Amino acid sequence: MNEQLAILIQLQDVDSRSDVIAEKRRQIPLLVEAAAKPVEEAQAELAEVQGELDALNRDRRAKEQDLKEREERIDKLKGRSADLKTNKEYQTHLFEIELAQQEKGTVEERLLELMDRAEALQKTVREHEAQIAARRHEYEAERARLQIEQNAMEAEAERLTSESKTLAGQLPSANRQSYEHLKATRKGLAVAALKNGTCQGCRLSLQPQLVADIRKNEQILTCMYCHRILYSPPPVLESQKA
Repeated sequence: MNEQLAILIQLQDVDSRSDVIAEKRRQIPLLVEAAAKPVEEAQAELAEVQGELDALNRDRRAKEQDLKEREERIDKLKGRSADLKTNKEYQTHLFEIELAQQEKGTVEERLLELMDRAEALQKTVREHEAQIAARRHEYEAERARLQIEQNAMEAEAERLTSESKTLAGQLPSANRQSYEHLKATRKGLAVAALKNGTCQGCRLSLQPQLVADIRKNEQILTCMYCHRILYSPPPVLESQKA
């Protein structure tokens, strides 16, 4: 195989792997953000329940104050019994006490309902808190895993960059510039394989004579359509096919 062509093939392989790693590295912040979503959702759910519980507790405290005031009113009404002079006044007084007690009973019933609801909400809050703790644990584990993966990719990216520079330095200036131009204008693929007479860069069929020349791998030849540098991969052994 032509020595310069072999270097170009290696260089393309190294740069392609570097591009894949670069794309994976760009995805890391998005993956971290996605991993945090379940925690954020659980926290939002907790905030909603906690808000309902806080409102209920405010209502409960208001009802407790209302109940206290009604009990004081009933005590005052009962204390006036000695001041009553007529039977009519006494009957009216008893009616007022009975009405006040009924109203007090209504407040007590509502207060009990609020207490039961508060107990249920407190249980829900505890469940959400446990869920948040579990999801946060999962998030931290995933973030740590992604950080390790990112560190490994950064090390590999540095190694590939160094290898790419070494290979590029072995090319004549003209070949290096041609490669860089194609890589920049052909979506990162400057060197493509020939398969079944077709350029694997643009997927177009080439003329038979050009195909025959490319299969020799004796010189640097390019696709007549996309101008990518072409080479013919070695035939796959039967044992490798199996």
